[in-house]
Amino acid sequence: MKKVISSLGILLATISLTACISVSESNLESGKQISMMSQQAITTCGQGNVDTVSTSSFKCKSQVAR
Repeated sequence: MKKVISSLGILLATISLTACISVSESNLESGKQISMMSQQAITTCGQGNVDTVSTSSFKCKSQVAR
């Protein structure tokens, strides 16, 4: 039982750390621009800290100090 709970916890932690970027542009050139901006956003903001990406800009998630 402990192995199942431990495995489930690891799986949930892995899923929560996975970044997801949605693309709303449909043509190929816009897709390439989104891809380049996405890479820049990940480099600047850090993996999992990207809020939005467009063809010309990106926004990092705001960090709340505790």
